[in-house]
Amino acid sequence: MTQITTDFPIVTRDCATISTNFPSSYCQNPNYAASIRHYYETVLSNKANSTKSCLIGQIGFGNAMEIMLLWQLSQQLKRPVRLSVFDPYSINSIELGQFLAMPQNQATINSQHLAEFSQQLQTACIANIQGCQRLIFDHGQFIVDIYFGDIEHNLKGIQSVEADAVEYWHCLPHTTSTEYIDHHISEKLFWQMGRLSKDNACFYAYPQEIDRVESSAITVLASQSGFIINAQSGNRDDISNTSERSSTPDCDIPAAERKALRYSHQRQYAYCLPSASAQPTNTSTSKESVAIIGGGIAAAHLALSLVEKGKNVTIYCKDSMLADGASGNKQGAIYPLLTPDNNLMSQYFQQAFLFSRRRLKQLENAGYAVEHQFCGVLQTGFDERSDARLTKIIQGQAWPSEVAAQVSPSEANMLAGITIDKPAFYYPWAGWICPHQFAQSAVDYAQAIAKNRGLTVEIRLNTPISELTRQGTLWQLNTTEQTSGLHPKSPPNSNKNSAVQSFLHSEVVVASGAQLTEYQQTKQLQVTGFRGQVSHIPSKGQLTKLNSVICAHGYLTPENNQHHCVGASYVKSPDDLRFCPTEQQENAQKMHHSFPQRDWVSDIDVSDNNARVGVRMVTRDHCPMMGLAPDIDAILNQYNTEPLDQHQLTVASRDFWRHHSAPVYSGLYVLGGLGSRGLSSGPLAAEALAAMICHQTPPISYDMFAMLNPNRMWLRKLLKGKSLLS
Repeated sequence: MTQITTDFPIVTRDCATISTNFPSSYCQNPNYAASIRHYYETVLSNKANSTKSCLIGQIGFGNAMEIMLLWQLSQQLKRPVRLSVFDPYSINSIELGQFLAMPQNQATINSQHLAEFSQQLQTACIANIQGCQRLIFDHGQFIVDIYFGDIEHNLKGIQSVEADAVEYWHCLPHTTSTEYIDHHISEKLFWQMGRLSKDNACFYAYPQEIDRVESSAITVLASQSGFIINAQSGNRDDISNTSERSSTPDCDIPAAERKALRYSHQRQYAYCLPSASAQPTNTSTSKESVAIIGGGIAAAHLALSLVEKGKNVTIYCKDSMLADGASGNKQGAIYPLLTPDNNLMSQYFQQAFLFSRRRLKQLENAGYAVEHQFCGVLQTGFDERSDARLTKIIQGQAWPSEVAAQVSPSEANMLAGITIDKPAFYYPWAGWICPHQFAQSAVDYAQAIAKNRGLTVEIRLNTPISELTRQGTLWQLNTTEQTSGLHPKSPPNSNKNSAVQSFLHSEVVVASGAQLTEYQQTKQLQVTGFRGQVSHIPSKGQLTKLNSVICAHGYLTPENNQHHCVGASYVKSPDDLRFCPTEQQENAQKMHHSFPQRDWVSDIDVSDNNARVGVRMVTRDHCPMMGLAPDIDAILNQYNTEPLDQHQLTVASRDFWRHHSAPVYSGLYVLGGLGSRGLSSGPLAAEALAAMICHQTPPISYDMFAMLNPNRMWLRKLLKGKSLLS
């Protein structure tokens, strides 16, 4: 059973407070409601039934009616839409549900047949966090990126992708007020909007009678930064013909300013962004298949994200079934990794954790069964050092209660259902998921979407890729042993039980988990394998009462199919992946160590030696790796190229490495290093990589993109002017 939360109290603001920050113009002003409906009908009717997404930006979240209206019209006109919504204030799903239940909002929802959309929004795990929260609906046909927090800051962090620029902008009526403009709108903000937009993008702001001057101020800013302001009239011909407008001196100046701004951003992050030659062109429309080496969480969710974006996919899995490696555990805890200062990694994990939850809900809505329980996660210390570290995290931020909250020993006992008798950090939207079902269902769903859209998802099991070689503009994937062929659901375009084979692809993603560094091109990646043995124990005694996941020195899950998971061992660079009796006993002892003198720990029985062993690839900074595979030899050659003071240990060298694209293997990508939190971090990393491959805007910022880049361990040193040899 899926629930958005436990009974833990989350809502901290009443509807009156929320409505102050999120006015309901759509419900209160029928003229505006009719105007915005006409505007969106006009926008989407232009090239209706097109497979290309219509890109729209919106300032203000309001009461989400505009989102639901656009979603409804997207379905009716069969036009894919990607909507980016920006609001300086934040709201969570629980608050949104209570807000939409207000009589006026509910009346509008019912009269305009928006109930289905309202319900899905309310269960989308929207949280009071900053940064991008990507919501995917209708099999990827309607996507909403929600950005809470300072609007200009969020806009600055978004990558400008030439083939994926915003076509239409819309400001909600309340954002045209004097107070809102003074606090949240500026000329710099509009130039950032322009940076992300087509040069002939439209701008719409409803001219409220009581605020004509302020609305005009908004349109003046928009016009000065190059937007076309004909959309306000609601004239269908004016909107649909903007793409055919010729250049004039008045619009050439803003276009030049936008181009300069794009160049400035591209130059600032050149070290982590792909150069024009690093990726095949026209990939968003190409029918070539993207090769994915691997079969776990990363590979499966990358396949789903690529198919949603219109790509064909071929999965090469070395095993006889998908998710047979580290993703093969029966239960895996899913919760965000937080830091006291809520640094970039902590922000990423919050966004990623919530995205994973939405992915699971998406799979569930599509009819796929994935065993899971969002029962909450209780994290406690287990010694003086861990207690201090956890206290530092708890006290470091005013964490949104839907993300995490401090609980007393008595509250921890109540939430766990057993005696914890310790203060804890509680993650109410967290819990556990069956990893291999999460992976398999993602692939099954990808195949269903592909079939509906005339695409293919080919799965080659028992196909270990041992070598990658460059053949002109293509990558050749070679096997060194006999392969047994295709997954039963794959298109029958190859012979089964064939001999040693080679496969050609223009784009290849290495997402092979423990085998991530087994290729010549990836062997220098700074990621290490750690053996993890998870024990499966029978549910008995007080363990049957356990209601939430417990994380301390190790973790313990609630019962599923009469068993619990307890673990896990953590052995660096393992040579042996066989069952280990010592690690089995140590898994039990971890709970004894964490909760001494608790009666329930005596019910942890590992004597039947039921366990699973896998290898988790871990990076030093605990962040996943996502992006083009770095050419380390080429980086070192550049580093040692004369004059050395341009490439090593100087201010000039720091500038050189920052403002030039770092050497990469063109068309070869890496997705891995998920560590022990792959359920939380993997699907969003896969979504970001799929966006990169398809030349679309990723749901992560420039800085997050750099943080996840596989070249980061080398580039961080170079950007600081440090030696690569130390």
